[in-house]
Amino acid sequence: PNGVSSGAAGQRWYTAQGAFTAGLRSIPVTIYETTGGQFDTPTPPGQSTVAVGTGTMAFQSCTAATFSYTFTGGTSIGLSGSIALIRVGPVPPGCT
Repeated sequence: PNGVSSGAAGQRWYTAQGAFTAGLRSIPVTIYETTGGQFDTPTPPGQSTVAVGTGTMAFQSCTAATFSYTFTGGTSIGLSGSIALIRVGPVPPGCT
């Protein structure tokens, strides 16, 4: 939130990676923060990506999920919360 006044140089990109196992309804992930880059431009020399927290993607149904997160480092250190997610496309056949 404090990067807004920095323009493009204040951009933060968060990604999450975890191992997917078919049938699981809860997936633990590591959250990464990328700084020093700009959207839709070549990778600049100062760009870096580091692990900054953990999260869990929990599926309640074929149409709803929750992403819970905790930042333990980076520019969002100390922040935590949950984001409710809903499917925007059709439910795949056989999803129960």
